[in-house]
Amino acid sequence: MTKPRICPVCKERPLSVATATRCIQCYYTRRGVPSRALPNAPCIDCGGPCSKRATRCFKCSRLYQRSEAKAQHDEADAYLRQPLRTYDEAWARWQECIHQARDRYRGAAKARTPDGRTRVLVVPDLHVPFHEPEMLAAMLARESKRTDLAVLIGDVGDCYSLSRFSKHERVPYADEWAAVTLILETFSELLPAVRIIVGNHDARLRKALAAQLTPDMVDAITAMTPSGTLCPITALARRFENVSVASHPVPGTTHAIDWLTVVGDAVLAHPEKYSRTPGAALRAFEEWLADNSDALGLDAIRLLVMGHTHTLAVLPWRASSMLVECGCLCKTAGYMTQAKIGGRPQRRGYVTFEQVDGRTDLNSVKLHWFDVEDGAPWQR
Repeated sequence: MTKPRICPVCKERPLSVATATRCIQCYYTRRGVPSRALPNAPCIDCGGPCSKRATRCFKCSRLYQRSEAKAQHDEADAYLRQPLRTYDEAWARWQECIHQARDRYRGAAKARTPDGRTRVLVVPDLHVPFHEPEMLAAMLARESKRTDLAVLIGDVGDCYSLSRFSKHERVPYADEWAAVTLILETFSELLPAVRIIVGNHDARLRKALAAQLTPDMVDAITAMTPSGTLCPITALARRFENVSVASHPVPGTTHAIDWLTVVGDAVLAHPEKYSRTPGAALRAFEEWLADNSDALGLDAIRLLVMGHTHTLAVLPWRASSMLVECGCLCKTAGYMTQAKIGGRPQRRGYVTFEQVDGRTDLNSVKLHWFDVEDGAPWQR
């Protein structure tokens, strides 16, 4: 009988096959892999046996995973519960929420050299992130150098996650408001003064909280927020010195309304009024304003500009006034193409007008209709 060969490395164990150069234990030791023939490594916590390639036994591994998970939860809980003492702290946290690596804001635009006329740009419903970026860029390229005041007439954001309509895609809250933040930065950098009217979409979060919580709970949450508001668009506007939110005081009360603003003898608003009949919503809103002019503290109105309807219209009205619907700058919503038809097709465009000492030059009121421009990028 042939005598088995001995491993030349350890000089103790026999080789398993004649062509082997190492025994099985030395082979696995060289590769850094424990062999089945070798004893299991002891658990680093309790010292008991554990499986191959493991550093902890099953029991200690479960305890370690639970402790790590609890530590991460406690860290996140402490982060969320930490009070925010300044708005800068809240803004830094907001940047983390929307995954903004650094603040690229270049500062507010400088005021235009006065020439006796105030030019107002009315930015219609954007519904970010469903806005038309090429149309928005074209509008800013044309109007930014000659605009004194830009009025965003409502529905700057869509608040899609809280929509009551059927969802056709998933839009996380952080993604939407990251886009809104970018839009506000752009407006602030290019236009000397920006005023935001709060639309029904902008107020969706505030309305949802008010519907689910008691008034005391809403007051408590509002008091704990650094910006003191439950309206995201209002909180974001406070970051930019030349961006403000409409706040029309109501005489005889302590509150103000944010869906309407007054510029000289012009009223710009985002009422929740709609009609399939062209011009009907405009006329209904004008009649409501006339009936409530004393309650709202409004003087004679020469120009009324209305958002919300997503249509373009100009109506010379009464003796010397004008009613305007300012269109939109957003894509066609999914619910507009459902089998349950209704409403009217939206018109993409915007409105500009000029004033002299607060008096509107009605001949300067102009509609800019993107849908009918030949050779435009959005038609290719």
